[in-house]
Amino acid sequence: MTAQFGDQLPDVSPDGGASENEARGTAGLPSALLRIPVSVQVVIGTARLPLSQVTQLAPGATLTLDEKLGAPARMLVNGREVARGELFVLEGPEGRLGLTIKEVARTDSDN
Repeated sequence: MTAQFGDQLPDVSPDGGASENEARGTAGLPSALLRIPVSVQVVIGTARLPLSQVTQLAPGATLTLDEKLGAPARMLVNGREVARGELFVLEGPEGRLGLTIKEVARTDSDN
């Protein structure tokens, strides 16, 4: 499977204009299938290092990531990259992060 990026996602925020089925491309899928939980991760960077260095990590240690500042965060679903986007800070006292999707992966079979 080759992933290609470039398609934009429709606005799926609660006040967005697309219907739920259109926004998620779920038309025709059984509702039971749509309720299956999946693991969603947002990866801001990666590093590859030997296990011996991992065992040396302690509070205050610095880990250099492979990505450059400003690189898009990657969204993984069950370990597979499906989108890229930009992190932002949500308004509110919690200081939580959000992800604005900028690119969606397509497989060769999506053409």
